[in-house]
Amino acid sequence: MAQSVLAGSGRDSVCGMREGHYFERTPIDELYRWFAAETAATSPTWQRLCLWIAETPEVSARLAALPGQARQPNRLLAAVRYLSGPTSPGPGFRDWLDEHWDAVRGIVTSRTTQTNEPGRLAVLAPVLASLPQPVALLELGTSAGLCLLPDRYAYRYDAGPVRRPGAATPTAPVLDAGTEGALPGDPAELEVAARRGVDAHPLDPRGEDTRRWLRSLVWPDEEDREERLAGALRIAAHDPPQVRRADVTDTPRALVGELVAELRRAAPGATPVVFHSAMMAYLDRGQRRAVIDAIVASGARWLSFEGARVVEGVDERSPGLGEPPAWGTFLVALDGEPVGWAQAHGRRVRWR
Repeated sequence: MAQSVLAGSGRDSVCGMREGHYFERTPIDELYRWFAAETAATSPTWQRLCLWIAETPEVSARLAALPGQARQPNRLLAAVRYLSGPTSPGPGFRDWLDEHWDAVRGIVTSRTTQTNEPGRLAVLAPVLASLPQPVALLELGTSAGLCLLPDRYAYRYDAGPVRRPGAATPTAPVLDAGTEGALPGDPAELEVAARRGVDAHPLDPRGEDTRRWLRSLVWPDEEDREERLAGALRIAAHDPPQVRRADVTDTPRALVGELVAELRRAAPGATPVVFHSAMMAYLDRGQRRAVIDAIVASGARWLSFEGARVVEGVDERSPGLGEPPAWGTFLVALDGEPVGWAQAHGRRVRWR
């Protein structure tokens, strides 16, 4: 799903919003300055373009007319990459946008930000490995299912030895992360007995258009993410996880309860875990509460990886982790208790 969506916004902006979602109600120039700050550390290309858009009224006015969450900067930028458009600011970008506006508008109004960043598993896998093994996984907002395969990647922390779960092949992508503090568990000991996903618009990892869209969502200048994505897609295409097409916000208690019960039948001795990463920010406050209530009611363990102020209750407990590092815009939490600050794509984590 999203990047570090709304992590730096005020609480009302991220939690939903008497006046609508942040992407819907925030002026375009402010949105693009925010995203320029989000991308500055790893994608100067997007930083420069976003700042230029924020300062170019004729472009901002066109984007301001987009409906709802189609105004999200990452959707426009992904559409530019998807259509092989220019990524440098200036009159050439403005002219290209004018010429291709119908195609751009069609993409940003019909597609969602389904980033499906496998690098986040460098943060999530140690938490999963700390639970009684094996685990049975249900992911909300699955996209192409790349984060449903934590046992099929290898892991390396602080340039140390590679930790390889039993299901990972010798050629599995290695997910790297810098760390502070002790890992909650060893990913090499992670076992997944069953896995299910749910997504309103699931992507087929075997499809060329899926690969093209997910590549478009990777920011320029981030070659390591592109390589990681390609490797993860190869693994998922070989044995795609089972994903239900459904909107979890429609009947969350029934849907989550049904899928957790399905996991229990498929793997009776396993620990059921419901998890999500960068997904909740796209829901309004009421939807988030209903989904969380459904997870808790299911009796499964709950693992979340979301922007720092996105999940009510979790954000209120974050002071127990100390002040976040500059890169720590996401909180990772187990059963609603924060266990670490993380970089949005899993590059770094500071454990409790």
